[in-house]
Amino acid sequence: MAGSYNHIVLVGRLVADPELRQTQDGTPVTSFRIAVDRVRGRSGGEKQTDFFGVSVWRQRAERAAEFLQKGRLVLISGRCQIREYTDKENNRRTAVEVVADDFQMLDSRPGAGGGQERAATAPAAGDLPEYKYDAESEEEVPF
Repeated sequence: MAGSYNHIVLVGRLVADPELRQTQDGTPVTSFRIAVDRVRGRSGGEKQTDFFGVSVWRQRAERAAEFLQKGRLVLISGRCQIREYTDKENNRRTAVEVVADDFQMLDSRPGAGGGQERAATAPAAGDLPEYKYDAESEEEVPF
């Protein structure tokens, strides 16, 4: 292998509404957290939930702030970034964050009827394929 590769794809639900901010130079950035369930063991036993911080930049940040909200199911595609910093008590900390290159909403907007109405009110953020998640399926992941 000639190089490195850092890519992550997650499907989860927003745990709070996204927060849109701007950097000092005016670049938009939207931050939010998603909860991603995973099943422990092959028998489909108990579920555990992992929480991921996500940031989306520039034009996609504005779209994320406009369309995403707490409880929405979203597919995130991007890279994992690890930052080290010093907290207020002068302790060294490590933060793991997903920097999203793209996102796609996987459910219809609350109050929307879904289907065609969804396409008109909440267009996909990029060129990712449509993904249908079935929590009841015991099908193996194909990769």
